[in-house]
Amino acid sequence: MPQRYTRREFVRSSATVTTGLAVASQLTAHGEDAPGSAFASRWASTPDRVWLGPEYWANPLQDWRIAAGRLECIKAAPDRNVHLLTRALGEQPGDLRMAVRLGRLDEGALDGGAGTAGFRLGVRGPLADYRNCLLFGSGLDAGITAKGQLFIGEVSDASGPSVSGNEVELRVAAEPRGSGYAMVLTAHDAVTGAVLAEAVRENLPPERFIGSLALVANFGPAQRPRGKQGNAGGGAGRFWFADWRLAGSKVARHDERAFGPILFSQYTLSGGTLKMTAQMPPLGRDDEQSVRLEVERDGAWVELGREPIHAEARTATFRVLAWNDDQDVSYRLAYSLRSSNGATTEHHWAGTVRRDPVDRDAITVADVSCNWHSAFPNTWCVDSIAQLDPDLLAFTGDQFYEGSGGYGVQRAPLKMAILDVLRKWYLHGWTWRELMRDRPSVSIPDDHDVYQGNVWGESGAARHGTQEMGGYDMPPEWVNVVHRTQTAHHPDPFDSTPVERGISVYYGPMTYGRISFAVLADRQFKSGPQGKVPPTGDRGDHVVDPNFDPKTADVPGLELLGQRQLEFLRQWATDWRGAEMKAVISQTIFTAMATTHGAERQRLRADYDANGWPQAARNAALQEIRRAFAFHLAGDQHLPAVVHYGIEEHRDAGVAFAGPAINCVYPRWFEPTNSGARRAPGAPENTGDFRDHFDHPLTVLAVANPAEKFRNTPLENALDRASGIGLVRFDKSRRRITIECWPLLADISQPGSQFAGWPIVIDAHANYGRRPAALLPTLAISGVENPVIRVTDETTGEMVYNLRMRGGSFQPWVFGLGEYTVAVMDLDSQRTVRLQHVVARENNDQKMDVAL
Repeated sequence: MPQRYTRREFVRSSATVTTGLAVASQLTAHGEDAPGSAFASRWASTPDRVWLGPEYWANPLQDWRIAAGRLECIKAAPDRNVHLLTRALGEQPGDLRMAVRLGRLDEGALDGGAGTAGFRLGVRGPLADYRNCLLFGSGLDAGITAKGQLFIGEVSDASGPSVSGNEVELRVAAEPRGSGYAMVLTAHDAVTGAVLAEAVRENLPPERFIGSLALVANFGPAQRPRGKQGNAGGGAGRFWFADWRLAGSKVARHDERAFGPILFSQYTLSGGTLKMTAQMPPLGRDDEQSVRLEVERDGAWVELGREPIHAEARTATFRVLAWNDDQDVSYRLAYSLRSSNGATTEHHWAGTVRRDPVDRDAITVADVSCNWHSAFPNTWCVDSIAQLDPDLLAFTGDQFYEGSGGYGVQRAPLKMAILDVLRKWYLHGWTWRELMRDRPSVSIPDDHDVYQGNVWGESGAARHGTQEMGGYDMPPEWVNVVHRTQTAHHPDPFDSTPVERGISVYYGPMTYGRISFAVLADRQFKSGPQGKVPPTGDRGDHVVDPNFDPKTADVPGLELLGQRQLEFLRQWATDWRGAEMKAVISQTIFTAMATTHGAERQRLRADYDANGWPQAARNAALQEIRRAFAFHLAGDQHLPAVVHYGIEEHRDAGVAFAGPAINCVYPRWFEPTNSGARRAPGAPENTGDFRDHFDHPLTVLAVANPAEKFRNTPLENALDRASGIGLVRFDKSRRRITIECWPLLADISQPGSQFAGWPIVIDAHANYGRRPAALLPTLAISGVENPVIRVTDETTGEMVYNLRMRGGSFQPWVFGLGEYTVAVMDLDSQRTVRLQHVVARENNDQKMDVAL
């Protein structure tokens, strides 16, 4: 039978254990490891900086700092909190003893200002992963109010005498009592240790003592209804904390949960060049300012180089030429974390640079985009993609949203705005870092990554009116931080010349596994619609007029990719060095497909954010892409779909995959008013041939609409909105492309678990699906395996197409009668045979021998 205590006895025992904690904390006063699961903060020996250390997560990042050996909350706002990552209250029964010193930043009296401060215990979120509670968790609050009174539970329950003075030590003691827990919170004189006030709660449910531990400045919801000021307990104040200590048999140790100082890494390997970025936190002036890259050779670590940490992006990027890409290479990033007393500790982030899988028949690419982080850290998605084990991760935009992680956005001042976006970016890295450390990845920022609902980049111009008029909202220095964090590890850009106002570019080529990728920035150069197209009404991008004529929007001179990217595509289409197939990676597909938008299910006649507009610029881009028989991977739509583009007629251009959102926040549907023509037998009526909103031929091969109603729990809500994961398999041996797509929570190991209509299998030649008008002679080629064939129209001088054939026999097709030049190329030996004045015929049974 458990021993029961009177209230007086419990208070007395609690005072005893908290006094014992103060003595025990001396064991860690000089930075030594705490015994067992006990913990003591080391801020007294931490250099001044924003980042609090690997043991902590701050909400939000920019509102906290270490200064003069203390933790400071520098913004008077509700629910600013710091979680302890490496300790938690475990499921086992036991006792807890915890203490912290605190005061006001202005050094005023605790009972003479605004706000509340103290502890949050047993913080748990709706999902099981400990990281989920950092953003969505709730727990048992205990602290001191603006009147200097103590409370356990609700701030409004505070009672008892007021604690005066400029500094106080709060102590918590809790232990099992019968079927529940008893807890006492005491305030002590920071110098003498004398008890100044106390609060006691008994019969607390045991589940309230399971989960994360946090310090809180200003209890109350971070987002308050409009018109409401302050928070429960009398407004908000700015507080400092010091000497956070805890111990007890209820405390579980989790050193593996530390986050930093090397937060995560990203790399690409292309053409024998390795580029790798180490993402760091906001360090201080007195911290080490460089990161080292080391590789394992003969059982020892060898330094390849060290790179400085970028002052704003907090990245260190390595570029290694002549990388040995025919074998897996173990690497580690190394960083020396300094203490203010001169001591240093070495920290490493290790992984594997995989060999370039040039000999593998199939190369797989995961298509990941649009993460609202409502199910952070998305363990199902990470585990499922890990099970699929893709060769490349393609993050195709909206790696986070303005609302990711709570607390909205901070747009100014610039330094704080950069910290704000870094916090959101860190959520992305924390989600995917176990996958990124061991495989290449690309990441292309979309509109929400630069804090815009939509962005028409206008070649880097500043926003000069409404969003729909075009330009970037945020300063160029801020945009460049986003670009650097997401794309610095990409292969070198095709043309690195910045656009207007010095905004950086990242579009360019990458070859991996003998797949040649063109990474595009399809928002950066795009024209804004407002003022250039007919008036639309309340919004400059949404057209609801049922009588809308898309021809009125086909205005000459408008840009989609811009002339620089068109030139890149033109050259990329002709460059088949080290490649057997080609693919484009961009933010969104080049059609206007969705008919129904948002949870209110608004029917749109057209949407200028879609890349079916501007029409002429869209067609020009697809003409360049189809010359290379390139497949198109993208995200953005929040509507999983495989579409076949048309320019002059249905299916005469390439095939594109709009992957599902990871956590969809803004649903879209494809609900055409008519059934699709030429759809596959038994296929849904919303597949087949249609015209999109800008009158382009559109063929829908598969689409997964969201549900009509959405459940409230995080995972089910995301599932109802058609969230999930996508994968594309490039089968080089058969020149086939398989597109796979799973709904959230599906068991990907089971047949039939994909969205209805998937997988989709296409022949690579379908990416230039234009119907031939004539044939050239069949080429019998010897002296080379799988040569590259280039066909040029001698009348116009234009390249018709360029592709790598499979095998030794190929009959080129063309789209008009006349004479053509056919180049047969062995790129490895740089040998070329040019056949000129080759005549095209509707029926051509001629053969030509070609020897290289």
